Amino acid sequence: MLELPQDLVTPAPPPATPRLAARYAQLLDAAARFATLEYPDIDITAVAEEAGVAFGTAHRYFPSAAHLLLALHRRQLLELRARVEDRASGSRTEAQRARLLAGAAVELFHMRLSQPAVNSCVDELIVPADHELTGLVGEVDELSWSVLGRLAGGAERGRSIVHVISGLVSAVRTGRLIPLEAEKQLKAACEIVARRRASRAG
Repeated sequence: MLELPQDLVTPAPPPATPRLAARYAQLLDAAARFATLEYPDIDITAVAEEAGVAFGTAHRYFPSAAHLLLALHRRQLLELRARVEDRASGSRTEAQRARLLAGAAVELFHMRLSQPAVNSCVDELIVPADHELTGLVGEVDELSWSVLGRLAGGAERGRSIVHVISGLVSAVRTGRLIPLEAEKQLKAACEIVARRRASRAG
């Protein structure tokens, strides 16, 4: 399990001015390149240097690696949601929706698997209930559930699939499954959820 440092400052909200928003985006772009590392290897100073952004600016928005990685994952989930919304708008049948659900779930699975640092933040981070980071953790959780819930028939079903994804990523990372087998199991889980949705709709 990952524990946050005790002396973190409250981060500034994402900037609205174009110049600062561009630097914020540069930091997230650089974080995506570092996210393939393990969580303990994430260094805000190195990310800021890679992004060409002053450390003080980076620290203002991301006082810890957890803040940075969760903000990165939030952006990725928003991008995934936009793709899901675009695809779902053209789906007409339950079979099409089921294929879209499996595709989105597999996309999230590979996103988590290919970014160990992000995955550790999502699955292993200990955040006290009164910590300011709790809001961002909750936002990331809700986004992941709702993205899949859009196709699965509700956020609760989306949450169930996200839990399956977490377990499968863990199984691959510990060598109990190969990625291809994990992907097959995930598609099977999505098919079960889709069948239940179809039976209720009928």
